[in-house]
Amino acid sequence: MESNPLYRLYLQLKDRVDVLSMQGTVTNGSSNPSMDVSDLLLRIRNLENRPTMEKDLKELTVAVANLKAENSEMKAKLDVLNKFENIEGRLYNLEVEPKVVIEPLVTRLNALEANDYEKRLTALESRFSSVEQFNNQIPDLTYRIGEMEKRPDLSQRLNALESIVSSSKN
Repeated sequence: MESNPLYRLYLQLKDRVDVLSMQGTVTNGSSNPSMDVSDLLLRIRNLENRPTMEKDLKELTVAVANLKAENSEMKAKLDVLNKFENIEGRLYNLEVEPKVVIEPLVTRLNALEANDYEKRLTALESRFSSVEQFNNQIPDLTYRIGEMEKRPDLSQRLNALESIVSSSKN
């Protein structure tokens, strides 16, 4: 505010009025041409009509605000670009880095394929059907043998045969 010309003029006028009031020579006429009020009024009007810098200052503040907004946008975009650059380097490292060594797995798989498990499984499947037939026959045979053992004449015959066999060994 101190740089405003009207304020400086006001201070100068105040100082002059204070000096004149101390001297006691304040008059209302134009006896002293340097103390003419009309001259002061003309000077004040000239100062008021003088172009001010307020419009320029407002335009500059708007331009600075726009520049700040653009600057923040650019910073955000640069941050995104930096992230992409970091990702590119990391991807390159991943591509260059040696991966899992597959050779031992391949050799083990080849060994398993060499054992020919598929043929062995098909052979087991074909044998399994005959085992199922035996499983179905076993309860039938067990039942029939049990029925035969219940007959008294067979058990006596078997006992006699067992005694003959046991005596023949001795």
